[in-house]
Amino acid sequence: MPSATASGASTGGDSSSARSRDHKQGNQNRTFTVEQKEAVLRIRRCGATAFYDILGLESVKTTCTDADIKKAYRKQSLLTHPDKNGHEHADEAFKMVSRAFGILGDKEKRDKYDRFGGDPDSRFQSAQAQNPFSGFARRAPSGGMGGRGGGGGGGMWDEEVSPEEMFARFFGGGGGPFGGPQFVFNFGGGPGIRVHQFGGARPRRRPREAQDGQQQQQQNGGLQNLIGLLPILFFFILPLLSSLFSGSSSGSATPRMVYDNPQAPYTHGRVTPELKVHYFVNPGDVASYSKSKLSQLDRTAENNLVRHLGNECGNERMYQRRLREDAMGWFYQDPDKMAKANAYKMPSCERLEKMGIPTR
Repeated sequence: MPSATASGASTGGDSSSARSRDHKQGNQNRTFTVEQKEAVLRIRRCGATAFYDILGLESVKTTCTDADIKKAYRKQSLLTHPDKNGHEHADEAFKMVSRAFGILGDKEKRDKYDRFGGDPDSRFQSAQAQNPFSGFARRAPSGGMGGRGGGGGGGMWDEEVSPEEMFARFFGGGGGPFGGPQFVFNFGGGPGIRVHQFGGARPRRRPREAQDGQQQQQQNGGLQNLIGLLPILFFFILPLLSSLFSGSSSGSATPRMVYDNPQAPYTHGRVTPELKVHYFVNPGDVASYSKSKLSQLDRTAENNLVRHLGNECGNERMYQRRLREDAMGWFYQDPDKMAKANAYKMPSCERLEKMGIPTR
């Protein structure tokens, strides 16, 4: 009896069969490009657990980063998605791409795969099958991987998310099909693909998982908001506190001073002992100072300047790092923003380096 995947018709009420049926219906009377066909044929020639090869990363598998893996998944999933690729085997290739990303995109699973090979999700499947109580701990499989998956389908598709749900979550969309109102793709004007979401719910989850996910999302949301505010706190509040404390201490023990150029009434010039920086104080504040006390004042002026420049340099580097993170984005790098970040001036850091003081 032909399966739903082969015939395009559902043979039962199973949700995974419905998803497979939607895939094939999307392929009916559809065409495909030469690039899409080559991608499907290349992926189907790969072994079921040749995850790096499936994503096109075999030559760089020892050096590729998480960003490289996400970029490869984005490219291959867009080439093989059944709603855009009318090839008869696009559905199978798309599932293999999703499976590969499910392993390599998970740090723990990728580490196991790099060390032991095979399918990390099914490595201990035979041991679990011998456990008489394992059936009580596992949920009924949803059949999301069909007949392939390299090791019995793996726990990711049977118990977590389907390839469609992974695709929707990766591109930030809702539960609608590819090309629906949830996605607008802009293929011009940049090195990558911009993906915009115009609404739609998140992928459906099981009740218990949804409740746990909402709690985790609330916790992560609060933490992300706090992390987002940290640069503002460092950039504005810390210099203010530093100036307040330095002002209170200078009023009681150290006379106020200015550096580089005199400003009335700070007209009495002196030079720091090591860095030879010119600074100026009010003549009336140091009229009674002895020679040793003046020497101590010179060292204090030098230390205060280095400390002040160090704080300002730290703020400048933090702000530049923030600009670079914004330029990197999630899916692509914005060249204009990155150029602005690299051109950001850091006068305090430059002055410290000219003084011979390392800033890193």
